[in-house]
Formats: sequence, C-alpha cells, structure tokens
Amino acid sequence: MTASVLNDLLRRVTDSGLLDEPTIDEDTVVGLAHLDAAGVEVEVDLDPEIEDVDDPDVDAIVASLSDILSVSEDRWRAIVDEVATEIEDALEDDEIDSEIDLRTDLEAVGVGVFADAIIVVFAGATSFPDALVHVQLTPELEVEDIEIVSDDDDEDDEDDDED
Repeated sequence: MTASVLNDLLRRVTDSGLLDEPTIDEDTVVGLAHLDAAGVEVEVDLDPEIEDVDDPDVDAIVASLSDILSVSEDRWRAIVDEVATEIEDALEDDEIDSEIDLRTDLEAVGVGVFADAIIVVFAGATSFPDALVHVQLTPELEVEDIEIVSDDDDEDDEDDDED
C-alpha cells in the first residue's frame, strides 16, 4: 500500500504542475515550488504519514499544497506578522536584536504538507543564524504553533517541546 499511495500522490502532484521535478524520497514526495505571495522558491515535502495513517488523504494533501502555494499576499503578510509578533512577545529583549525586523528577516525556505496541517519553515539569516522557525498552520492557513529549532535540536532532539 505504501508504494501505491506514494505513486498516487506523485502522479497527482505531477499532473497538477504544483511542484517542479517531484520525486519519491523514502515515505514522502518532494520537490520545489514557487510560493508566490512570498516571492521565493521553497523545498516541499508532502507527507501522507503512511506509518501512522491507515488510509492517507491524498486529496487533502494536494488541496493543502495548492492552498499554501496560492495564498494571497495579504494573508501571507498576516501570517508573517503574527509569527513575528509571537516570537517578539515570547523572547526576552536580550535574545533578539531589537533593531532586526522579523517581518523582513524571516524568509520561507520550506513547506511540509500533511493531510491535516501545513508546516512552513522560515530562515532568519540575521535574527536566527543557527536556527529555523517552524510554523504549523491549520488547513485554513491559521497559525497553530511556532517553534524555533536550532541546528543542534534538529539533529539531536526533534521532539523537544519544553519551551
């Protein structure tokens, strides 16, 4: 079943034209896409969660991919503004340079799409040079969770939710 789900997802994404050069990589479909509202190319990882879900919802994954890639500029700016505000409120003054505007420093570099969630990965070259900001969105593109993941955390301890 694993292969058929991944092949179906790959076929659907290829037919849709949403990803450039999509391929199967282990238990996901990966490729590149242009996130128009942000004006950047991002790496995309479509995860049907084959090991956790008996009947993966390929339709929901493709719909969510289409939704995030075609998000309006106004909605995108609202997402980035909410993320920046949440981070600024959560961090101490000495943890982030007050002269850095997170709204312009954060740049989308990746998107992970699941049937029930979307993860947008941001790099902050100035504000978080050794970390990435993972933002979980609902299928309706509402911010659900924000996590700053350092390079060390990403390799050693991905499930650390103590912050």
